[in-house]
Amino acid sequence: MIRRCSLPPTGAAATAATLHRASVPMLETVRLRLRAPNLQDLPQWTEIFTGPASHGFGGPFTPEDAWAGFSSYTACWMLHGHGLWTVERREDGEGLGFVHLGLEWCDDEPELGWLFLPRHQGQGYAAEAAAAARAWGLELLPGFVSYVEPGNAPSNRLARRLGATRDAAAEAAILASEGGRAHVWRHTRNKGAA
Repeated sequence: MIRRCSLPPTGAAATAATLHRASVPMLETVRLRLRAPNLQDLPQWTEIFTGPASHGFGGPFTPEDAWAGFSSYTACWMLHGHGLWTVERREDGEGLGFVHLGLEWCDDEPELGWLFLPRHQGQGYAAEAAAAARAWGLELLPGFVSYVEPGNAPSNRLARRLGATRDAAAEAAILASEGGRAHVWRHTRNKGAA
C-alpha cells in the first residue's frame, strides 16, 4: 500500500520542496555527489532499515519506522543546520546510500554516520562520502562522534581511517545509562583523515 506521505508533492508544494532542498549543501568527491534527500530516495532508505543489516542498529524496522527515521534525519537540516545526504554516483546518478551528520533523540552530540545498500558496500563509497561529510562538518562544528557497533569491523576501521579516536568515557556512559555497548569514535578539528 502506497502511503500519501511517501508521494512527491505537485504544483506549488513541489516548488517549495525544491527550494528547501536547494539550501542543503551539495558535496562532490571524485566519484560521488552528496545531495539533499528527496522522496525518491525513500525506497533505498527503507530497504536499508527493513533489511538484515538493520539488526546491528536495533532493527529490523517496519516501513513506518523507516519513514520516521528518514523524516527525522531530513528535518535536522532545518532544526540544526546539518542532517542527511543522499549519496549518488556522479557518473550515472545511481543512489548508493546515505551519510548523515545528525542528532537522534538520545544523542548527546551530533553523529557522523553512513548507511549503504548492501550491493554498494565494500567499494570505498562509504569512506569517500564520510570523509567529505566529515570535512564539511568540521567547518561547522568543533567536533562530533560516530557510534559503531563493536562487531561492525568495517565501520570501526572506517572511523579509525577517518582520523577519529575512541572515547572510552563516552562508551562507559552509554553502558551505564542504556546498558548497551557501542564504540564511540570522536572526530575533532585537530585530527586529520588518513
